[in-house]
Amino acid sequence: MWENTPGLSFVHAEARDFLASATTAFDAIYSVWGVVWFTEPEDLFPLIAQRLNPGGTFAFSQAEPVTDSYGPQPMRGKWLEGREGELTVLRWQYPPAVWADTLKRHGFTDIDADILPAPQEGDIGTLVVSARAPG
Repeated sequence: MWENTPGLSFVHAEARDFLASATTAFDAIYSVWGVVWFTEPEDLFPLIAQRLNPGGTFAFSQAEPVTDSYGPQPMRGKWLEGREGELTVLRWQYPPAVWADTLKRHGFTDIDADILPAPQEGDIGTLVVSARAPG
């Protein structure tokens, strides 16, 4: 369905490698419960800023942070490829103000960071952040 949308393309690659080697500039970069959650922001945000057109949109979402569990947190789960055993990866979680400060430090402007509450009380909400690229 989406693959036939003019001007829209999908790339399957390691995000930092792709952003570091790409020559294309983008109007928008989105991460929906994806790369921003699982990549050191100090490594990722400068690469995103370099690949966005001036004033381009950077937006991401992920689970709301667990209080007092900020920074890189281990997340355990099963391998998706049918491998035996468990997989441990790091995910980065911060309150909205810390995400906003980090983006600002990397030159982003018009930053909006907030937590949308879950529809059902007691469920986890969603952190939603948007910003404009420098320039």
